Amino acid sequence: MSSKHEHLHHETFGGHHHGHSREGAKQPEVFNPARAALLDDPERFKYLAPGDILALLDAPKGAVVVDFGAGTGAFSIELARRRPDLRVIALDEQPGMLDLLRAKPAAHEVKNLQPMLTDEMDSIKGRADRILAINVLHEIGDHDLRGMSELLKPQGAALIIDWDGEMDRPFGPPKGHTHSPAEASARLAKAGFDTEVLEHLRYHFVMRARRSSGK
Repeated sequence: MSSKHEHLHHETFGGHHHGHSREGAKQPEVFNPARAALLDDPERFKYLAPGDILALLDAPKGAVVVDFGAGTGAFSIELARRRPDLRVIALDEQPGMLDLLRAKPAAHEVKNLQPMLTDEMDSIKGRADRILAINVLHEIGDHDLRGMSELLKPQGAALIIDWDGEMDRPFGPPKGHTHSPAEASARLAKAGFDTEVLEHLRYHFVMRARRSSGK
């Protein structure tokens, strides 16, 4: 039986809007903004605890952090609230998602949060100290994955947290729509990342990815 979380995604990159190829993505369809309320379900914080994610992100003081595929900004807002020294950029390709973010009272309480459409991401190429990508990897094509790598500073790092395709779990998309850790590492390597596998979360694998030298 399907749970309400079966197709729960943080990320809303698909490329159909801009003609980008979704080649490499495991999830067949782009997340539907009509289901955006699922992204703000407080149950998510039980198995993706913001405090744990912030610790894993390990952002230096004053860092530029890009929440890649921010959706309605549940995690962007938490990062900005807990670390007022950071500049948090909530990046998404769907204007409707960012409109929902801006409508949240919590978004007006933080001054270090900047919603941004992917159309504008050239302005932050090479400027990100950290990237947060939660439930993003299985959704995006290789084109957008390479675009992610281009945002990082030379010494920057991306924190990749995604549903483990080898796990039976009550939440998330079908196993066949998500990557195994080995598949994820292979995709990241192809996109120009060196990866380090970190401690597993309840339903998610966790990797730290840096741009490969010379790429």
